[in-house]
Amino acid sequence: MTFLELKKTLADRFSQAGFEAADLEAHYIVCEAAGIPDCEFALHAHEEVPSGVQTQVESFLMRRLANEPWQYIFGHAPFRNIELAVGPGCLIPRPETEYSVDLMLDGLPHGASVCELGAGSGAISLALASERPDITVVGTELSPDALKWAELNLKKLALPNVTFLHGDLFALVAGRKFDLIAANLPYIPEGDRDSLPPNVIGYEPAEALFGGADGLDVIARALEQSPSFLNPNGRIFFELDPCNADRAFELASKFLRAPELLHDQYGAVRFLTARK
Repeated sequence: MTFLELKKTLADRFSQAGFEAADLEAHYIVCEAAGIPDCEFALHAHEEVPSGVQTQVESFLMRRLANEPWQYIFGHAPFRNIELAVGPGCLIPRPETEYSVDLMLDGLPHGASVCELGAGSGAISLALASERPDITVVGTELSPDALKWAELNLKKLALPNVTFLHGDLFALVAGRKFDLIAANLPYIPEGDRDSLPPNVIGYEPAEALFGGADGLDVIARALEQSPSFLNPNGRIFFELDPCNADRAFELASKFLRAPELLHDQYGAVRFLTARK
């Protein structure tokens, strides 16, 4: 069997199972199992598939048909210019969060100090630090399962300007001040649980997804505490659920000045920024 024939066989199985992007799913799995870069598949399409690759493909296929996220299956996920190790216990980084880093970097002063709340895999902290070696970043994470992924990624990338701490929000940075406080905290309302796709609700950690009845339990605490940890004119930058953005804006107005809601790359109201 050639790689092209294998890909078609997989695409047929995905299609029969109701996957919308069947050909793309098959492409990802074949390329990952064979170690072929996505863009070079055509160069290998008519080569015979080694037996070891077929075995790996079948393993990947069974897991994906059970709706496990392909990032967990493969053990990694791209994020801007870095590759992150990911797996059970950490939230999979989304494209919206990649885009948010551009907005965070805009106007960030030279030598800035940054704190990320709820660091998860370390995506935001590590992206900021890799693109701006002049800044220092500390990321805090309550979940030990998520923290192990952040620390693994930090070890792989060997960035000297990042530190991860195990604790709730600002608990372990008492007395410190930052120019930017970034956060992608749990923001989905509990009532939306049944609307999430099976690859999310069945695998990703609930504590990283759900923020109470209105999705703002953790965000509200962070907003209230943020002024004590910001330098003068320092700012916060939080990712939100579009459905609770207006309420988050109201909360920010109580503790910070010049709150503003920003859109993601898809046009949805996704981010909140404000200054001390």
